[in-house]
Amino acid sequence: MQIRDRFSLKIESVAFGGHGIGRVEGFVIFVPFTAPGDVVEIEIVERKKKFARGRVLKIIEPSIQRIQPLCRYYGECGGCSYQHIHYESQLKIKRKQVEEAFLKIGRIAQPPVAEVIPSPRIYAYRGKAQLHAAKTAEGFKLGFMDISGGRMMDIERCEIMDETINLQIQQARTKGDVSFDQSDLIFWSDVPENSEETIVRKVKDREFLIPRTGFFQANLYLTDRMVDEVCRLMDQKKVGTIIDACCGSGLFSIFLAPYARRMIGVEINKKSVDCARLNAERHRIENTEFICGDIEEFLKDQAQKMDAVDVIILDPPRTGLSPVALAALASLASQHIIYISCNPATQARDVKFLNEHGYDLQNLQPLDMFAQTEHIETIGLLQRRKAERC
Repeated sequence: MQIRDRFSLKIESVAFGGHGIGRVEGFVIFVPFTAPGDVVEIEIVERKKKFARGRVLKIIEPSIQRIQPLCRYYGECGGCSYQHIHYESQLKIKRKQVEEAFLKIGRIAQPPVAEVIPSPRIYAYRGKAQLHAAKTAEGFKLGFMDISGGRMMDIERCEIMDETINLQIQQARTKGDVSFDQSDLIFWSDVPENSEETIVRKVKDREFLIPRTGFFQANLYLTDRMVDEVCRLMDQKKVGTIIDACCGSGLFSIFLAPYARRMIGVEINKKSVDCARLNAERHRIENTEFICGDIEEFLKDQAQKMDAVDVIILDPPRTGLSPVALAALASLASQHIIYISCNPATQARDVKFLNEHGYDLQNLQPLDMFAQTEHIETIGLLQRRKAERC
């Protein structure tokens, strides 16, 4: 098999990352923008030792799971990869991908993966957008990177964004006087482009102050349910100390504070910590303290203190936790760990370490916070094995 070779290929499944999988004489070929059941004519564009990558030349026989994408840029823009697949099938694909990540990477024989909680809206659900901006010889460009990651797509609207964000994008394009002191522009739903640095988000009838450049859950219609699922894991029991690692502006800390005598939120972004403290004050949460610092150093320090910690909430970046942070986490020997992640691969890797150091994975609850994309959010509950408790 060589570059530019052409084949007729039946797509069997979709891999983590969004590419369809087919085989020619047992050799795996990854093909983007295909659906299970598609029969396609492809051309090989990359050849490796154990697999190849192809591009679709023609759909010979479309899958029954295939639908018409809504976005005019779909297939070129790198933001979405599942718009051509019926939504119910997207959920099944993502659940299987979570299972496979924990089976192959996490080495868990029967991963306890629940059915994916769907997004109430599958388009126009995102409340934040970060777009690249540039001035070129042709004029002002604003958009996302293309599927290759090497070229910026100039876009006028994004179908998964809230419509108020699309209006802001149009206004920014029309004005032509956008500041280019940075290469990215951030837009929040229902927030004017030139508003204050601190914005407001509402979750379950509670308002949260968020830094304009800070992190917050992007799905406007599933964040309430996500909070409910995390709180449900507390099983209505009150504990001594809860640590909310990578706490951002205090979303989970505020809702979990009633379950603890002492809540500690840790976040490296100072602006987010300032907002978290204000949020606790606004909601009259008096048993919570927020610390600005690196989670790795904090966990190491906490482990040395030998202070009892009952529950640890983790919501790290896509890269997951460092080996040092994981070692410190295991040393704390808390009864429960609630691990929230938008990357099942790194989550499964970290859970494997924790499993080898005294924890059992009790359940995994995926939520489709990122409909139409290859991403999936997963809430995992780990429990310390009784025989190994300190």
